[in-house]
Amino acid sequence: MKTPADANTREGGPASVRPDTRVFTVPAGQPFLSALARAILAGDLPRPGGTKPGRLDLAGMTLLMPTRRAARALQGAFLAETGGKAMLLPSIRPISEGDEELTLLSGLAGLTTLGAETADVPPAVSELERRLVLTMLVLTWSETMRASGDGAPGDMEPTAGASSPVQAAALATELGRLMDMVETEGVDLDGLARLVPEMFSEHWQKTLQFLEIVTRFWPMHLGERGLASPMNRRNRLIEAEARRLAEAPPGTPVIVAGVTGSIPATAGLMRAVLDMPHGAIVLPGIDHALDDEGWAAIAPDHPEHPQFGLKRLLDLLGLAREEIAVLPGSEPSPMAAGRIAFVSEAMRPSATTARWHSYVANADRTAVAEAMQGMSLIAAPTAQDEAEAVALILRQVAETPGRTAALVSPDRMLARRVGVRLESWGIRVDDSAGRPFAKTVPGTFLDLVITAAASRFTPVALMPLLKHPLTRLGLDAFVMRKAARALEIAAFRTAYLGRDLGGVAVALERAAQQEAEGERREAAVKRLWQEDWQGAREIVKRLQVAFAPLERAFLSGDTRQPLGTFARAHVEVAEALAALPDTEGTENSKGPPRSSPVWIGEAGRAASTFFTGLLDETMPAPAVTARDYPDLYRGLVANENVRPNVPVHPRLSIWGPLEARLQQPDVLILGSLNDGTWPEAADPGPWLNRPMRKELGLPSPEEKIGLAAHDFTMLLGAERVYLTRAEKMDGVPTVPSRWLMRLDALLDGLGLREALHADLSWLEWARSRDAIDNRRSIAAPAPRPPVADRPRRMSVSGVETWIANPYAIFARHVLRLEPLQRLGEPPDASLRGAIVHEALSRFTVAFPCSLPPDPATELLSIARAVLEDYTGHPRVAAFWLTRLERFAHWFAETEAARREGFDAVATEVAGKLVIPAPAGPFTLSARADRIDIGGGCASPTTRPGKSPAASAY
Repeated sequence: MKTPADANTREGGPASVRPDTRVFTVPAGQPFLSALARAILAGDLPRPGGTKPGRLDLAGMTLLMPTRRAARALQGAFLAETGGKAMLLPSIRPISEGDEELTLLSGLAGLTTLGAETADVPPAVSELERRLVLTMLVLTWSETMRASGDGAPGDMEPTAGASSPVQAAALATELGRLMDMVETEGVDLDGLARLVPEMFSEHWQKTLQFLEIVTRFWPMHLGERGLASPMNRRNRLIEAEARRLAEAPPGTPVIVAGVTGSIPATAGLMRAVLDMPHGAIVLPGIDHALDDEGWAAIAPDHPEHPQFGLKRLLDLLGLAREEIAVLPGSEPSPMAAGRIAFVSEAMRPSATTARWHSYVANADRTAVAEAMQGMSLIAAPTAQDEAEAVALILRQVAETPGRTAALVSPDRMLARRVGVRLESWGIRVDDSAGRPFAKTVPGTFLDLVITAAASRFTPVALMPLLKHPLTRLGLDAFVMRKAARALEIAAFRTAYLGRDLGGVAVALERAAQQEAEGERREAAVKRLWQEDWQGAREIVKRLQVAFAPLERAFLSGDTRQPLGTFARAHVEVAEALAALPDTEGTENSKGPPRSSPVWIGEAGRAASTFFTGLLDETMPAPAVTARDYPDLYRGLVANENVRPNVPVHPRLSIWGPLEARLQQPDVLILGSLNDGTWPEAADPGPWLNRPMRKELGLPSPEEKIGLAAHDFTMLLGAERVYLTRAEKMDGVPTVPSRWLMRLDALLDGLGLREALHADLSWLEWARSRDAIDNRRSIAAPAPRPPVADRPRRMSVSGVETWIANPYAIFARHVLRLEPLQRLGEPPDASLRGAIVHEALSRFTVAFPCSLPPDPATELLSIARAVLEDYTGHPRVAAFWLTRLERFAHWFAETEAARREGFDAVATEVAGKLVIPAPAGPFTLSARADRIDIGGGCASPTTRPGKSPAASAY
């Protein structure tokens, strides 16, 4: 009976290592970069059994790696293999840029790869320019479609294209990805003309028309700018390097390592390397365990298979799988070989899964169980539990000398949660994807700046900006924070109806007037010193000066202006807000000595690069309205990340699948293994449907799943592997990854369901963080302060509170605690009642004995004055006045009847009753809103805000 480990010795397995072998593979579970460095140092590359290179021999060798990150990691692998000794390394050159380098924040000039300094290839267009130009195209197309009647009222079809610049930018991002894929595959979009329009719906016909415009306009734009598209430039550089090696092959070794076949152009380069006498290729994870039937079925029918890309690459090179030898020194152990064979069987093409019956009937269950040792599944109830368990695993590795570990997941939320949890223990981990720019200090500051301006400086938007550490307004940090708190307490912790910074100033002055007249009785306001009021006034004045550029830009309303106009105003306001006092300096080794704090640090420099592009007068950009700019700005930076340059733990890492592709720590945690997350859904995108892609010769969306599956299977070979997932995300049940379900199905068929056992101890430890060892029940509060500390004065309305909630009286009158109102309390019924009450009070004072000829007009005039006092803006007052018109007319019609039989009306009449008590007199106070006087009697009236009259408006 065969064991899983026997797969590598079967007929059709890897070739035995011969002196003429020059194509190798590093099996799954072996650290690729370490194995590569070890083989080179041992003399087994480019040919096995060669002489170990001397001190100067390595410098003549050239290694071509898939990305810059892989090239940097290989340098570390050489140092690790030599014990950190100084040495001359080979020339390590990346074949292409990784996806992480093609971002809006990475710079304006095109990046370079192999041969860029000598090849006659124009520089690449920056991602920012491409995004903006494509956004302009999408906007123009969308407007044209709407003008032609698409999406007109009554039309059931969705509106064509984008209805706003931010939607256009999102579509431009997808369009850029489509163009990258087209150029990577070497497909000519001129084939769009061959597609039969009648075969597709009207929506897709219009999409095809738009793509034909892009294929004509985009090359013209690049030609005018003297630029090349990123993927086209990469292909041309790879082809140029292949020609150079073919025409003038160097006499020193050239090795291509780590390529998975995701870039078809690399096949020509690898063919040129194989034609050289000293050329070699090292491929990651060629599957020799899969039977011939399964291998033959992979292409072209199963692009989702882990080996699809590698099989296609071997076909392009004219190589058979049997010709690929295992790299000397990287042979897997029997247990690792058994796991590789089992995973290969579990991931076999779906068309051949009928062979599972034969596998189950003949497999050595003991060997399979041994092969699965070291692999555990953790199915956490929630995403938070998953992150807590992962953080505990990493912490245990950190406490074990010499051990290394990494979390690998495409889920950025999981990565951030784990990173934050580790930081709470003093462990900072290198997250290769970096931190979202919007979550950095400059990123949040720049977003708060534009949010405050766009919201017309509502308290909820303005106060976070004033409390941000970068906001200084030329003031000392302590003075700034103190003044901001004073402004919040005085102007915003009450009903607020203001608009713009002028409304903020009026609200502050109204609060000062109320405090001076004794109308404001909140303890927090009473504790403000005169210098606090002055400080609040000072920052309002400085805010008005600082925000002037954005306020001028926003005056344009719905008139479109160049994007650079808003970007320039955005920058000017941000720098003015972050301005330091003259007594402070900002030292920055990478910038001028007095550069703004906004542009300091990795995130600051990334923001500076981004805005430099937006402000470039030669940069094409769409014209937008003031209303569109905030969302467009957020849309452009939403998916941008920044890698902070800070000291991190040397043995722990957080990687995305791409970064982990060629690395192998001792402990691997594969997180967020839910379908739709890992792997992602196979989405053809918004521009071409599946039949169109197939007709044009573009790869199917499932090929991305195949690349992700290859990463997954390579990582499963690690010494210790944890597979984690959350059973619910935000309360919604999740579906396990299809790869997990395959492993479970095959293990279940073998009767080894427990082999991939859930490691429950981690979840138990994670949940114990919130456990309460000793639960104590406490009685409800029963405050009984000494009589001397109890209040000796209370209003009539306070008695009701006293009966219903004595603790509120204790907190207010004994502890002197008062709850602050919500920040920028929106207008509600109580505020409308207060405004009506104030207006009626002033009306009664003006006409105590007789009514004017037109009571409604007089009351509305008084109400307007009250509203202007509250809002500080005549236009806002006029807006609110319309809400009081119904009440004013109702009051005018009924007031004469209410006054009948009375001589006069008094308002705001205060009174008190002193009650003798054993501990001293107790004063009960009250204030009548209105008293009708006449005929020897007085009739008190309740506040209008609580009367049936309130419903009249």
